[in-house]
Amino acid sequence: MSENQTAVQQPTSPDDEINLLDLLIVFAKHKKMILVLTFAAALVAIGISVLMPNIYTGTSKILPPQSNESSSVNSIMLAQLGGLTGAAGAALGLKDPNALYIAMLKSRNIMEKIARRFDLQTVYEEKTMTDTLKELEKESTITSGKDGVIIVEVDDKDPQRAAALANAYIEELNRLMQTFALTEASQRGQFFENQMKPAKDKLTDAEITLDRTPNTSLQYMDALRNLRYQEGIYDILARQFAAAKLDEAKDSPLIQILDKATPPEKKSKPKRSLIVILATLVAFFMTIIWAFIKEALTRSKSDPEQDARLQELRRVFRWSR
Repeated sequence: MSENQTAVQQPTSPDDEINLLDLLIVFAKHKKMILVLTFAAALVAIGISVLMPNIYTGTSKILPPQSNESSSVNSIMLAQLGGLTGAAGAALGLKDPNALYIAMLKSRNIMEKIARRFDLQTVYEEKTMTDTLKELEKESTITSGKDGVIIVEVDDKDPQRAAALANAYIEELNRLMQTFALTEASQRGQFFENQMKPAKDKLTDAEITLDRTPNTSLQYMDALRNLRYQEGIYDILARQFAAAKLDEAKDSPLIQILDKATPPEKKSKPKRSLIVILATLVAFFMTIIWAFIKEALTRSKSDPEQDARLQELRRVFRWSR
């Protein structure tokens, strides 16, 4: 058997091994420090978690209009929103119809109305409206599920206000959409009204021409056909104008509220038990690591070679500052 093979089969020196017994010895030697610091960390975590205020989450769910029911409204909303919001809505609308409504819910237009309505600048103790809106945005979560339902969640220390804020998002969205819908209907009405004026003039001219044409001639038949044609055009425009005025007079909600937010009975945050458990575990493992580091430093003092390495490490750290 060669020397290399013999060297491979030689057992590892016991001094180079770290076994479970060594770990238990270090733990037993420093158990007082480990237990005291872990217990202290648990007490601190309990104290901090107790001082943390309860946070309640108000949740409301809506189902926006389907694309085939609101295409005309969407077009006018995209045009009026403008800027980044309009571009994002136009870009995402084909893939995710709810993206437009989420963008509207997160818009400064709606959020500022909510902030002023509930005097959130005083509630959040902010100096400016911009900081108030940032805080409201941080406390609000607006998402769209795979089923097409938009979920609005708002966190607040007051359960009544948490529910009211979640509902306010939906109310302001509905008002904004009604404004867009009325604007679209008004524009359609104005368009058809403008088209009716020349159509009325042409109809009048056709009536005069028919009256002046003998009813026994071929020109009379042409004049009659032209009169009926002009009457048909005017009738279509009048119907469209009446429909636009009817749409403008409507005051029905454009979105369907699936779940209206109610004051939550239980807090959503903080999860005090989880905070205490995590803090205790982190402190426990950190103190164990520190115990091994302390043990290694103690042993290095009795080993000249290890002590020289430790001094070199200290010099490196000193030069790196």
